[in-house]
Amino acid sequence: MNYSKDSRDKIEKKNKSKTKQMKKKGKVTAFRIIIISLIIGMFALVGGGLGIFIGIIKSTPDPSTLDISPQGNYTSFVYDSEGKPIDSFEPAENREYVELKDIPLNLQHAVVATEDERFYEHNGIDIRGIFRAIVTNLKSGSLSEGASTITQQLIKNNILSSDKAFTRKIQEQYLAIEFEKLYSKDTILEYYLNTIGLGQGVSGVRAASKRYFGKDVKDLSLTECVVIAVITQRPTYYNPISNPENNWEKVKVVLQKMEDQGYITPEEHAAALKENPYENIYEVHQEYLEKEPHSYFIDALFNQLVSDLKDQGYTEANAKKMIYGGGLKIYSTMDTKMQEIADKYIQDDSLYPAHLYKIQLDYSISGKKADGTPIEEQVYNIIVNNEDEVESFKQKQLEEWGITSEDTYTENLIKQPQPQASFVLMDYATGQVKALSGGRGEKSNLSFNYATQAKRQPGSTFKVLAAYAPALDMGELSPGSEIINEHVSYKLGDGTTWSPKNWDGNYEGTYTVRQAIANSMNVIAVKTAVDCVGIENAFDYLKSFGFTTLTDSDKVHSLPLGGLTQGVTPLELNAAYGAIANDGVYVKPVFYTQVKDSEDRIIIDNTNEAITLHSHTVLKQSTARMLTNMMQEVVDGPSPHTGARVRANFKGMPIAGKTGTTTDNKDFVFAGYTPYYVATIWSGYSQPAPINNGGNYHLVIWGKIMSEIHEDLEYKSFPKVTIDNSGVSEIKICTVSGKRATALCEADPNHVVKNEFFTSANKPTEYCDLHVEVEICTESHKVANEYCPADKRVKETRVRKVVDGVIVQDEICDIHGPDNTENPENPGDIPGVSPSPDIPDDGSEGAYPSPTPTPTPTIPEPSLPPTVDPNPTPGVDDDDGFFFPQG
Repeated sequence: MNYSKDSRDKIEKKNKSKTKQMKKKGKVTAFRIIIISLIIGMFALVGGGLGIFIGIIKSTPDPSTLDISPQGNYTSFVYDSEGKPIDSFEPAENREYVELKDIPLNLQHAVVATEDERFYEHNGIDIRGIFRAIVTNLKSGSLSEGASTITQQLIKNNILSSDKAFTRKIQEQYLAIEFEKLYSKDTILEYYLNTIGLGQGVSGVRAASKRYFGKDVKDLSLTECVVIAVITQRPTYYNPISNPENNWEKVKVVLQKMEDQGYITPEEHAAALKENPYENIYEVHQEYLEKEPHSYFIDALFNQLVSDLKDQGYTEANAKKMIYGGGLKIYSTMDTKMQEIADKYIQDDSLYPAHLYKIQLDYSISGKKADGTPIEEQVYNIIVNNEDEVESFKQKQLEEWGITSEDTYTENLIKQPQPQASFVLMDYATGQVKALSGGRGEKSNLSFNYATQAKRQPGSTFKVLAAYAPALDMGELSPGSEIINEHVSYKLGDGTTWSPKNWDGNYEGTYTVRQAIANSMNVIAVKTAVDCVGIENAFDYLKSFGFTTLTDSDKVHSLPLGGLTQGVTPLELNAAYGAIANDGVYVKPVFYTQVKDSEDRIIIDNTNEAITLHSHTVLKQSTARMLTNMMQEVVDGPSPHTGARVRANFKGMPIAGKTGTTTDNKDFVFAGYTPYYVATIWSGYSQPAPINNGGNYHLVIWGKIMSEIHEDLEYKSFPKVTIDNSGVSEIKICTVSGKRATALCEADPNHVVKNEFFTSANKPTEYCDLHVEVEICTESHKVANEYCPADKRVKETRVRKVVDGVIVQDEICDIHGPDNTENPENPGDIPGVSPSPDIPDDGSEGAYPSPTPTPTPTIPEPSLPPTVDPNPTPGVDDDDGFFFPQG
């Protein structure tokens, strides 16, 4: 580097130059602008945030006008569709108020140690807890740690809804501070202990004490107090009945906290760890299970009501608290008579094949070993063949679990007959579920509901919903559209190929859509869904039909065959078929019409006036009615197959529907409807297994139930397909050729002409060319030629044969020739009869003469009499004006 004086002078001169000074000044100015902008931005941000905060506080209700105390306990009643009481939700089942003085200090302290260890120190919000939660969440990379105080939780449970979490959290913290000015700590704790959800549908420590230990809360031991206290954090995970090991691990943590915080002594801590509280829990639980349970219908109603209350902003705990003890009047949709009919036949063992009978055993034990160590709950589910196997199964399981006669334990054994079954009946115009049977056998409080919870494969019932309904609705096919039944293969995304298989092994011929539905053709259903509709469109239609259990993994070629990832419930399948019956309008199934509070105010309305909130259009009316018309042939058509068993047991009303049987015979389904109701039956083993030689007993049960339900109802027909202004025409079709019928088709003694519906986009334009009228030589019994004597000629209608898609020409008389000898040596090309004039292009009618001899030495086509306008206008019956040739 150059450090000379001249060099330094040059540098100083340069630095002092005007240009350099200008640059420096510009940089300083820019820096000042940035700093000022940041400061203004920060003030704006803070000011904006402060404004939002003030706005949220101003929108918060006045604390002095709010009541955070648990509301009174009143029984909620359930009424049937005629207003008669059928069930109730007793507050004793859910919550019983208890004053703080009657709650053991150990339970109070256990809750404080678990939920809010600085409860007695903070003013409603725990600043230390908030910062601890932030640090913990940052370290874990999640939001698992919360910092709500007992006061905040009380406000959340009793006052604020659970929506708009940010707004609610600000209001919750503000109200917590204000309420701590209005109420003492003891009052807040008392309200909280009577409010908290503690699993098994109970709220409050007194109800929990009775539910788990069968005793009043004041009699709980230290260990029992902690068992209850830890449930509130994670009611399912820490449930002492289903997850005692999880509960016990948390109990040990809380006992240590209680000792650390000075609530218990080390000696009390040690004694508590020696106690086994779970043995008594299981004994009480068994007694509870033996109480009269709610019906399957009431179970479904309860779950729907909880969900609907949550949609209105209630927490799940508050929703259940409202039902149990809120004094509600719940007007159900149940028709008591229909429910009794459904239950009678579902429970009738004589209707199930004896060779299929098995027993499902749900076996569990709990207790303690001879040395005093607790036995973790052991549970096993199995299906045995008969009662004789029950005891041997129990002994085997006890040996496997290491249980001896010296151990003390209780057991719970639930027996359910197999195969299981469920049935759903709904008024499809209103969505009101009139009857629901969720299973066979004796019901317990925890019985699985096969109507609402069982996700099973729907089989061929999905062909209508995923293939034919979309194809008709999109205008791609009509009931009379023909599809070739053939072997097909599809290349899948993983490079493999898949080929659908027909149940009967038949891959020949051409079937109309109507025939494909009645014969349940797998290949044609797949071709329709994949080639006409598209799997994406098919999937979208299914979602619109109300199915909630479908996933993207179901977007596969086998979708229309019902091979699903999870399956569907009978309740949702029933509602989907109800949409077809209801002229294409889907209505969500509802189990109650209205819910009123204790002061008779309507809080939920599902009456007919509000039904539009639960409905939407899936199909055009014409599509739905065409499907109904076609599905009647599943029961009453020329080849109804298994659907005939339905009609054999229910003769009083029109029926449309579809059977569904999985390829391995694990699930039997029938979804069908009348002009009044839609009903679906499912049957299968609870642990899916083949049902061989079942004889379609489920169709017999469906028919018997529906027959009795419709006994006193006026006969109705299904609405006719609307052909005016709908683009749909009704055309007479020859079922032999699949083309438009002629007069000769009408004359066929085998009754081969059928009215069929078509849209303007795919109606047939060609006339039948298989039914022909020819002159027959009575001597050769072949088609007469020009040399056959007049007295040997007779007119005859014949059906031409087709081999490999090619019409086979009839043989010509070889007896009469040009030399009038009986056996000409070279008959050559012997002419037959002349064709009738062509069918006029303008569709006009006219006299068509009888065939006459012609000198042309060629064999003409037989005459094809005209019948109808080849280009009818939509909505006009074009079957009029048949003209039969003279003579």
